[in-house]
Order: sequence, then structure tokens, then C-alpha cells
Amino acid sequence: MGTPDLTPRKQQRFTRDAFLKGGGALIVAIGVPAGVWGIARGGSDAPETWPAELDASALDSWLAIQADGTVTAFTGKTDLGQGNQTALAQIVAEELDVPFARVRMVMGDTESCVDQGSTVGSLTIALAGPQLRQAAANGRRALLALAATELDVPADKLTVADGVVSPAGDASRRVSYGELVEGQLLGVAIPVKGKARGFGLALGGAKPKAASEYTIVGQSVPRVDIPAKVTGQHFYIQDVRVPDMLHGRVIRPPGLGSQLLSYGQPSYGARVVRLKNFLGVVAEREWDAIKAARELEVKWSDWAGLPTMEELYTYVRETPSLEDAVVASTGDAATALAGAARRFDAEYTTAVQTHGSIGPSCAVADVKDGSATVWSGTQGPNVVRSAVADALDIPVEHVRIITFEASGCYGRNGSDPATVDAALMSQLVGQPVRVQWMRHDEHGWDPKGPATVHQLRGGLDESGEIVGWDHEAWIPAFFETTIIGSVLAGRTARMPSLHLWEDPILYDIPASRQLAHYQGDIGSTENDGVGLISAWIRSPVQLQLTFASESFLDELAAATSTDPVELRLKGLTDPRMIAVLQAAARAAKWQTRPSPGPDANAASGVVRGRGVATSLRGGTYNAAVAEIEIDRESGQIRVDHVVVVQDNGMTINPRALKLGIEANIVQTVSRALYEEVSFDRSNVTSLDWNDYRIIRFTEAPTVDVIAIDQPDERATGSGEPSCNPIAPAIGNAVFDAVGVRLRSLPMTPDRVKAALEEAR
Repeated sequence: MGTPDLTPRKQQRFTRDAFLKGGGALIVAIGVPAGVWGIARGGSDAPETWPAELDASALDSWLAIQADGTVTAFTGKTDLGQGNQTALAQIVAEELDVPFARVRMVMGDTESCVDQGSTVGSLTIALAGPQLRQAAANGRRALLALAATELDVPADKLTVADGVVSPAGDASRRVSYGELVEGQLLGVAIPVKGKARGFGLALGGAKPKAASEYTIVGQSVPRVDIPAKVTGQHFYIQDVRVPDMLHGRVIRPPGLGSQLLSYGQPSYGARVVRLKNFLGVVAEREWDAIKAARELEVKWSDWAGLPTMEELYTYVRETPSLEDAVVASTGDAATALAGAARRFDAEYTTAVQTHGSIGPSCAVADVKDGSATVWSGTQGPNVVRSAVADALDIPVEHVRIITFEASGCYGRNGSDPATVDAALMSQLVGQPVRVQWMRHDEHGWDPKGPATVHQLRGGLDESGEIVGWDHEAWIPAFFETTIIGSVLAGRTARMPSLHLWEDPILYDIPASRQLAHYQGDIGSTENDGVGLISAWIRSPVQLQLTFASESFLDELAAATSTDPVELRLKGLTDPRMIAVLQAAARAAKWQTRPSPGPDANAASGVVRGRGVATSLRGGTYNAAVAEIEIDRESGQIRVDHVVVVQDNGMTINPRALKLGIEANIVQTVSRALYEEVSFDRSNVTSLDWNDYRIIRFTEAPTVDVIAIDQPDERATGSGEPSCNPIAPAIGNAVFDAVGVRLRSLPMTPDRVKAALEEAR
């Protein structure tokens, strides 16, 4: 595929009021990626306009039928590399009774797609899937109504095969979907039942198919994006070019809160752009911008508002919280703990981590005449649209976001800040500007997975039963995510967020409490708004919460000499979680192979262990068993094998599910063993892959994935949930191997050796 001409807003602008009339039906050209298609009007009877505002209750906001029977489905969701494009197309094809190959997806264009919320929280299939399913079911019913008139046969006597309608038992009389539409909008309203769980409208109307009738959903349809990625033809955000475009680079301050004092003039044909503390250079050639940014003489004020790394967890605990909330409770935990025969206390901590996207964040913006067209790798087109509008101080309806796939973000990485960087630069110079972050931008300035602290308290009665449980956590509020470029420019642009401690304790404990101290960014103050900016990272907060709670549960199991699987099964009441844990134990041969246990006499050498953990996130059940080996002398942990079982209700694409879980496990092993942001009093110091360690190919474990399909249950997410039990399973395996408890992530060799030394 050649590089398309991506002229913004004019010749190549893809909008719902531009059509190509051909063969009597709507045609959308599919030559280049969604969001930059060239569409021309043709035919006197072509529709003049789509609705000025996209109406989620209008069928035409979701679906379009072309003359050749191809279906275009519009979704506000994006594909971050996890296969959403394929899975959502399967859902649409299934309900419309058209071949999968005839469905095209337009994704994440704010001018063409209904806002279905950001692609976060493993909620695309859970939330956008039902909306598209319902829209497609209503589309099928509307098309059958047209066919009933055309064929003079009652709609309930018609059948559909491959997008062709015919009377039952008489295939000689037939009419295709494309022939039925004849260039007209369907003009059908979809009944709205209310708000959907999490975001948007819950749609009603036609009854979707029963799962027993599915022939496309539930099949391992090959992902449509993979061939182009394998051959190098896939079009990423980094490939976008527009006419008259300049290249920009942002010049970062040495301290997060440093003030710009002075700057010189660049060479290499570059020029400076500046708005308060937002400083950068632009040039016609990218290399000129890079050199100018490196060599420009700039003076900044000093800033040292961060705690030291040694003070980090004390700082987190002692910083006043923005809000305190009891997330869940049963009984009177304080009284139960006070009266317990045996009481246990432990503190768990997790480090600051970066998203560490391998590819750099990138965006292109064209801001002129009070409006903006922006090409972005964002996972939240409508959210970043608001942030861009705030940063530029223009009405949000004057901003259009067109998404392209970027480096996998698995959380809010640098895509949105880079988008605002590009928009600010374009507004300042009056030309389109492309901003691609450098590695030091990505590691130093992307929003961080935050440090957290967890205080666990447990109480046992005389028979060893758990009678009290208390989990007190110091975690980020995620009220808003700061966009650093806007802060430096003195403009407000914060991304709205939410509290993320969702799922209550899994086990039946008579008295329990979960208490959250929601906090702001490390080092930030109410006045300057800067610091180590916290944002979503894969399974935000719950990975940390599960590490603490599932590790502490193992501590109680060890204290009572109870098998960890047995203790969990004893406390579980949810049959789906019980089934997941039992399946993991069977697959790992937990029952038939005795645990090796700690070798107290081994002063050195490699020993092995295994550990188990469970989790529930957003309705998705997981259990994992990790098998590890640990070198006592070096302190290095190696995760050899992981068994993970998942029940996410209905599975849309089994192979995509399996591969996604495998990748999730490998990344989480990296987070559990290696990843930690380093910083001094002023700024992040781990600015490259040497200083921010991630897992190597040779260190990746083998992974067995077992998916329990529940076709009659609603589909829940799979992008995040399987990562949650991994860190505690590894930590519990370390205890099984050497008898020491690791209560801090990552579990580095130094921490292992320190724990072994302390245990001697």
C-alpha cells in the first residue's frame, strides 16, 4: 500500500455528508486507513447530509450499506493492537448475516463515529460490543422490512444468507442488502433503554440472535490487521504526513516544575515556538528539528519538589489524601481483629512504573482559522478532543480527532500529551506540525503508573479460621490526568478519570474492610500542577491491590499450614471463580505433585517453587499458577511457566483471546521482576532502556492459557484482567521456594538477597 495523500479537512476529508454514489447505493472507499478516505459526492439522488450531530439512537449513525453488499460499521472505539477491529466486525457480521469479509470498521473518528467512551478498562467488547450488536440487529430487521415490500413476502417468512434475502424455501427470488438500500439512509430509530453499564446508551429494539445460532462469533477469525503488519505495510500514526507540514520537538525542563528563564536562537533552519514554559522548535526537516532541540541554549530555574526514592513510600503514606473512602466492608473488621486469637500485619509496596512503549508517541495537528484537525494515536478520541480544545482555547466542536494505531499503550501513555504538543505548536506557527517524541520524552514525560502502599491486617480464631481482614491502601485518585504540555503552556487541559478500586474482596470473611486513601500526583502542589504525573497503566490500581491481598492471603495460609489452593477454595462462594481456580490447579497438577517447599539447608544454588493467586476484574475471573526458580546466590528470579485460566463470559475470538493473554502475562512478569522508574529530587532519571529494565526474550516464561467459555453470559473484558494474579503468584512461589516473603514490586535480585539475608 502506498502512502496516501492525507490533506486535512478539504479534498480528503472523510465526513458523513460526503458520498460516492455508485451502483445505486452508498460506497465508502476502502483503499487507505479509516479516517483519511477520499470520498466524493456523485449522483443526483445521493443523500444530502447526515445528521449534524451523531445520534446514538439513529441506526444510520452506526451502519452503512454499500452497493456491493459491504457493510461499514462506525465505532468510537479504537484498536490498540489487541484485535478490537476484528472482534467488533465479527459481532456486526453475525447479527446482519453477512460474511465477515464484507464488514469494514471506521474507528475513532470524532466526526464520523458515536462517542462510545475511551478504549480502556477492557471494556470495548463488554460495552461497545452490545451496542454494535443491537444496532446490527436493528439493521437486519429494517432491511428485512424493505425486502418484505420488495418481494411481497411477510418479513417473518424471509431468510438471509450472506447478505441476500429470499423467501424461505425459494432461493430463486432474492434481493441483496445493497440492492435494497439504493443510496438512501435507512432512517430507523433505535429504541433507547437507558444508560449502558459504564458509558453511553443501552440500545433496544430488535432481539439479537441467541448464542446457539452463532457461526461467526466464537470463531478464531484471523485478525484483519496482521497481514499488513507482517509485511510492513500497516499504516501507523508515525506514517501520517500532510502538505506543508513542519516537524516539531519539545524541549523539556530539567525539573518537573522548572520555569523558563531564557533561550537562544536555533540553527539548521529551525525556529523556536514558545508559550510561557512550553518551549520547542519546528523545522521543515525532522533531523533539523532534532539537532536544534539538542543544541539550543536554554536556561531554566531549579526545582526539587520530589521526594528521594528512599523516602517514597513514607512520603506516599504521609501525604494528605484528596479523599478517603471505604470501598467495601462486611461486619466490624476492627472489633474482629481486636478479638482475634492471632493477628498478622504486613505492608506491601509497588514502584513507579512507566508505560515504556517501544515505539515513540506521535501526532500531527493542523490548527488554523479557529479549528483543528488532529491525527492521533489516542485511545480516547473524544477525551483528547476536549483536552485539545482546552489547550487551544477553542470550542470543542471545532476540533476533530482522527485516530491511527500507535505503539501499544495498555494504558494512558504519551499519545495524548504528544497530541496536545502537536496542537499547541501548530497553533503557534499557523501550519500543520508533526511531533514525534524522543526516547527521553517517552521515558521521562509519559504519565506513570503510580507508587502505592498497602497495609494488610488479618485475624485468625483459635481454629485457624480467618475472622477479620483489613486492607488499607494509599493509591492515586485518578480524578484527572494532567497533560504536561498544557501545564507548561499555562493552559488547562486535564483528562477526566475516576476511582479504580472496583472489585470487592473475593473471599467470604465475616468481618472485612477496604479503605482507600486517594492521593494526587507525587511532588505536585495545588499551585503548580506538576510532579510525577499518574495515569492509567494496565489494570490500573488493581494489579497493585491484588499483589498485596493475594500475597497476604498466602501469609495466612502459611501461618495455619494450609494449602494455598485449599484455603482459597474454602473461602470462595462464586461458582465461576471456584471453577477457574480448580481448572488452574488441575492444569498445574497442583493436587498430584507435592510442593517442593523451601530448602532451609540450601545456602546457595537454584531452587524451585510454585505459587497461586486469583482475581476478579470487571466481571472477568482469573486464576494463575506460576512456577519459578530462584538463584540464592545472585537473587535472580526466573519465571519458567505460568498456567492462567480465564472466564470472561462469551468469547468472541478464541485465538485472539489466547494470544492476548499470553502477551499480557509476559509483560506482567516484566513489571513484577524488573520495571521501576528511578528519579532524583527534580525529575525522572531512567530515560532509556539501560536504566529502565524490561524483560528480555530469553527471560519470557512459557504460558498455558485455558479459557472457560460461557456463551450465555455477557462478554467481559480480556485486555487487562489476566495480569492481576501474576505478581502475587510469583511472590507466593518465591516463598514456596526459599521461605521468604517479598512485599515490594519489582522483585529485584537486590530485594531477594536482602530478604534472604534478613531471614538468616
